[in-house]
Amino acid sequence: MKGKGLLFIIYLLALLVGAYSQAPKEVAAPKFAIKGKLILSGTSEPVEFATVSIFNETDSSLVTGGLTDVTGTFNVPVKPGAYYIRIQFMGFEDVMLSGIKVSKANPVYNAGNVEIRENETLLDEVVVQGERTEMELTLDKKVYNIGKDLSNLGGSASDLLANLPSIEVDVDGNVSLRGSENVQILVDGKPSGLIGLSGSGGLEQLQGNIVERVEIITNPSARYDAEGGAGIINIILKKDRAKGFNGSFQVQAGYPANNGGSLNVNYRTGWINWFVNYGVTYRKSPGQGFTDNYFDNPATDSTYYIYQDNERERKSLSQNIRFGSDIYFNPKNVLTLSASYRNSDGNNITETGYTFLDRNENEFANRFRLDDEDEDDINWQYEVLFNRDFKRSGQKLSVNVQFQDSEETEISAFDDVTTYPDASSEQLIQRSQNDNGEERSLYQIDYIHPFSKAAKFEVGMRYNGRSIFNDYVVESDSTNSGTFEEVSSLTNDFKFEERVFATYAILSNKYELFSWQLGLRAEHTDMETLLIQTSESNNQNYWSFFPSASLTYRYSDISSVQMSYSRRISRPRFRNLNPFLTYSNPLSLYTGNPNLQPQFTDSYEVGILQNRKSSSIYMGVYYRHTTDVVQRIQLQGEEGVTIRRPENLAVSNDIGIEANISHDFTKAFRMTSNINFYNSKTDGGETLSAEATTVSTRMGAYYRNSKLFNAQMTWWYRAPQNTPQGTRKSISSMDLGISRDVFKNNGTISMNVRDVFNTRNYRGETITDTFTSYSEFQWRKGPTAVISFTYRLNQKKQRNRDGGNREDEDFGDGGGEF
Repeated sequence: MKGKGLLFIIYLLALLVGAYSQAPKEVAAPKFAIKGKLILSGTSEPVEFATVSIFNETDSSLVTGGLTDVTGTFNVPVKPGAYYIRIQFMGFEDVMLSGIKVSKANPVYNAGNVEIRENETLLDEVVVQGERTEMELTLDKKVYNIGKDLSNLGGSASDLLANLPSIEVDVDGNVSLRGSENVQILVDGKPSGLIGLSGSGGLEQLQGNIVERVEIITNPSARYDAEGGAGIINIILKKDRAKGFNGSFQVQAGYPANNGGSLNVNYRTGWINWFVNYGVTYRKSPGQGFTDNYFDNPATDSTYYIYQDNERERKSLSQNIRFGSDIYFNPKNVLTLSASYRNSDGNNITETGYTFLDRNENEFANRFRLDDEDEDDINWQYEVLFNRDFKRSGQKLSVNVQFQDSEETEISAFDDVTTYPDASSEQLIQRSQNDNGEERSLYQIDYIHPFSKAAKFEVGMRYNGRSIFNDYVVESDSTNSGTFEEVSSLTNDFKFEERVFATYAILSNKYELFSWQLGLRAEHTDMETLLIQTSESNNQNYWSFFPSASLTYRYSDISSVQMSYSRRISRPRFRNLNPFLTYSNPLSLYTGNPNLQPQFTDSYEVGILQNRKSSSIYMGVYYRHTTDVVQRIQLQGEEGVTIRRPENLAVSNDIGIEANISHDFTKAFRMTSNINFYNSKTDGGETLSAEATTVSTRMGAYYRNSKLFNAQMTWWYRAPQNTPQGTRKSISSMDLGISRDVFKNNGTISMNVRDVFNTRNYRGETITDTFTSYSEFQWRKGPTAVISFTYRLNQKKQRNRDGGNREDEDFGDGGGEF
């Protein structure tokens, strides 16, 4: 793979240099100082990054302060005088030291080993919060902490997203947010090779048990990439920086086959932290479906029926690993080096039967087609991240460099036999090969400058470049002689180049109960597509500007209201641009459109959040106005052939109401619900306009008893919806899960059953002037079951070593600022 070996060598060299030559240098002790070492009570384990505040003993005024370093040591310069100390760390009880005298006779006061005790009450609360999926509302996003949500057990990242409010995943793996597929999916705040070229395929191969939380950003600020008209879904992977060795290990087995294991291991000693995340899964997913087509073309006086029945089985062995290290030059300067690798070997068997009937519904032919496809997907990604905190609180600098190299190969063998009533038959043997590759580079720098405790200015720049190739060839053995000839009408080489340069600035402040943020992002796009055989090209070069604004009013301790606006862009995706992707079903073809133009969306939202002692309620109203809307339309091709193709239709206006409600009826029993009600109008002319009013909802019931077991039930429903060419029928599903802690709460045995009543069935109808089509399909025939065992090593109680500051996570190593 081009560049992979060189990048891997560079990564290892950088890792070794950091590990062996960048140990913190000793700094000369100040002339007058207060020093000591903070350790965990009853142990010799140091507690790093705790806050040390020094007060004047006479008037209790704050004089100065500092942080403990990675060895737990603090050394704070002071002037001669009398002082007392307060040491604070989230999850621990405060420590007070008094009677401290610093003078010429005693220039350095040594407090020795200072013990700090864990706040057991607070820690118990934190552990409970980590058991379930919780929503947090911040200034510009909703954060879902995945916890131990049993509905995600044994699932992929695709399954995990499908279980979250406002998100839907359709039968083809396409992800939509509030009814729109124009959503940007990121991993740790950036585009990632773990998702892969196709997006939906990569989500299916990414193990859900290595995901820590998901951020849903429906109205992103200017610091975020402007891509994604409906917003951004940011998947945050698990990571830990706790002292010493800790980790979790999981094995699972399921029916149909869903077997595998994962580990998340972290080792921190002194000034360096090592981490490894690894997962491997073997899945076998049977699916089925049918399509009934009725063709009636008055112009040619042709009327006939084609019924298609489909059985498929998808098998895959996939694995992904992420490893690296955090190097602490000092508490304020951290370098992170990481690499990730993902590969998947799959085999998909699809059997499709066709029955042909004339206008009188008399059968005149039968056809059977076998598609045996092998898939191979490999991805490497390398990342260097540097974070610097300055002396002024909140002043930060982040520099990030990322390289990605991906390859996919799909090889299919087709055996196609048509039989007629007179017992005669025709056989067609074909094969296809689809080679994809992507190289991506990303460079970005972000800076935050605070003017006061609440006011700050943010600025940043980013360059993202990617190059994709797709070589697609179809060959046919029309004489059954073993000699294959290229089918020129279905063969081509497709090249895609895209370069996006962005810069942004944000100003934010807080005044009494109000907080506000104003931002502007500018992006320059240079994109080119080229069909080699036909020399057909599409070049786009343009500047775009994306303002954003947010205003929050906290009118009580438990209630706040927020208003926000952002402008977004949805550039054409590779799958939608590439006209040659698949030939698995010759009577139902999907083709891309290399002439697609970008969509632009203006998004507005008003939301109210109330966090009470035993419940939380969020209600929001949103409106989106989108131009050059891309819709997949269905056309009639040659006799009996339907073609799906994306087109820029016109304008859409979407307005919706969303509510998230949770309530703890008792300490053991809790219920949650999400409802998204919206109306969508698409104006695409007389034949391709549509108005849809629909609703989707998800409800969950959770029972927790630490001495017995935890259990949950989730149910979701999506109402019917009109489309520009027909209707999408309703769909619903129910999942059940149960778990029990073992081995003194260090281990957990869990089981879940998805789609208990086998109702997760996608149905739709397409109606045009010349044909009508009705289809049903199940991606996985339900119900499915998974049982797993998880063991946690030194993770019984997690201490937040970053002091609980979510903003610190957001800036830099994967929380979503980029």
